[in-house]
Amino acid sequence: MPYTILVFDVDRYGDPSRTDFHRTAVHNGLNRAVRRAFAEAAVEWDSCDWQDGGDGGLILIPVTTPKVVVLNRVVRNLADAVREHNEVSAAEARIRLRLCLHAADVRRAEYGVVGSGIILVSRLLASAELRNECRNSPEPVTLAVTDGFFREVVRHDPVAEPGKFREIRFRVKETETAGWVKTAWQPPPAAPAEPFADRPDRLTALVEALLEVPSVQDEVARRALLELLPRPIGGSVRYQPRARPHVFELVRTCRDYDRGIAALFIALRKMEGDSAPVRRAEAAAREWTTGEDVIG
Repeated sequence: MPYTILVFDVDRYGDPSRTDFHRTAVHNGLNRAVRRAFAEAAVEWDSCDWQDGGDGGLILIPVTTPKVVVLNRVVRNLADAVREHNEVSAAEARIRLRLCLHAADVRRAEYGVVGSGIILVSRLLASAELRNECRNSPEPVTLAVTDGFFREVVRHDPVAEPGKFREIRFRVKETETAGWVKTAWQPPPAAPAEPFADRPDRLTALVEALLEVPSVQDEVARRALLELLPRPIGGSVRYQPRARPHVFELVRTCRDYDRGIAALFIALRKMEGDSAPVRRAEAAAREWTTGEDVIG
């Protein structure tokens, strides 16, 4: 069966400076961070297969969750959670994490799972090249993806910032191939003074058009709008106290899901009907998505 495969490992988990007390804090903190990352992305934890490795793990995510949701939501949430863990932890209990993504078929075995895709992504995780990237990074989480995942998923999704990925060549045991690495992003500020100043792009135009729709302007109405969206989408939108950043999060989240922008306009029409502001917002959405995923 096809899955998105996520593997991760704590760097220097066995460092002599760590006591078992510290390793317990790392283990517990990592498990909490992983579960929180999935919950905040509205990915059902019980639908995934999880193998705990103590200082890391392997998670198989079914195809019912889009790959871009894992890439753009789960990974970002995990980076946020690890950062927060580190802020309140002693130096020896802090986490530096290598994290890798791939997508492939996986077979069930009597005592677990097997598949060439698991081998490939595990080799990338174990590579000296990725370890060096992690140890030289200013961020606590370093993300890498296989060459196939980059070419099939990352490079087609502007939200994933494909230009910030860099190709690396690695060899581990019998595997010699390429991967792509990106240091996990900093979280966006909760309320930037002018979040869209000097950004006259199509995404900005869509956000501006949506802010002209009455049910998007009003915070209470915006919450009602989220309730009308499919649960995985509405539950994944990060709340922002100001309307503009909140709508930015709304649009990006909808874009992560198949037919997500279409679902947004279905919900808008339920609240607003076929009003002029809704039609203008739809035209802006067509410009941003080049016509795909938008209701005619």
